[in-house]
Amino acid sequence: MKKIAIFCVTYHSYRELALYLASIDKAVRYAGDKVEVEVFVADNTDKNIQPIEYQAQHFRLNAFVYGRNKGYFGAIGDLMKTADLKVYDYHIISNVDLVMQEDTLLRLADYACAEDTGWIAPQIYSELEKRDRNPKIMSRYSLRKLQMLEMLYRFPFLNWLYTKTMYKSKKLQSHEAGQIYAGHGSFIILTRHYHEHCGTINYPIFLFGEEIYLAERCLEKHLRVMYVPDIKVIDSEHTSTGKMTDSHYCRCNYEALRYITNIFY
Repeated sequence: MKKIAIFCVTYHSYRELALYLASIDKAVRYAGDKVEVEVFVADNTDKNIQPIEYQAQHFRLNAFVYGRNKGYFGAIGDLMKTADLKVYDYHIISNVDLVMQEDTLLRLADYACAEDTGWIAPQIYSELEKRDRNPKIMSRYSLRKLQMLEMLYRFPFLNWLYTKTMYKSKKLQSHEAGQIYAGHGSFIILTRHYHEHCGTINYPIFLFGEEIYLAERCLEKHLRVMYVPDIKVIDSEHTSTGKMTDSHYCRCNYEALRYITNIFY
């Protein structure tokens, strides 16, 4: 039996959260006695907070209301402090605008995870883009590329110009199952080996850059990031980041990239 902890964050996304939890219930039931699942939910909603009243049938649910927005990994880090991480085989970090396939957890339980694997990146099928959002990054960025990205986000007009021109013509990448640099941040499967070698998550940035942070931590400890498309979730992409102003979006990205370059480069 594989013990799995799921850590997810909601922000004004109660409908999406209910659908996500229901899909987890179905996936746990389908996996039968191959999995034991505990779900931890952080509510970052800063006003009009609603009680999380989902009645889980096949997993244990723990909900924490913060009453203010702690960001993605800020809330995840706090959630992880409430759990005994060493007892789980996998730690899943996710948004809530997702739906698990019925066999998602069964496929994870059956996956032959090597001891040098720190992160499993599943297929994350985007309903908006009609494609798999993984693999996110195939190889490590150069310092020069990160500095160019910093420049884009430092001046929002440049980022707007990029998204209206070069980004639209960017080719969608595809890749066979195997080792990559980093997966997409909306659904992250960290292994027991990640926790044993890298410890708990300590990423002090509000939003963005999480994938590079985890990839660099894996590199430091010689752990592999494996793209496993046989494990699949659906991303409906009704996230709160889409409601951010352009200036706030760019500022958060800029601060994340500055942190990444200062710490890892």
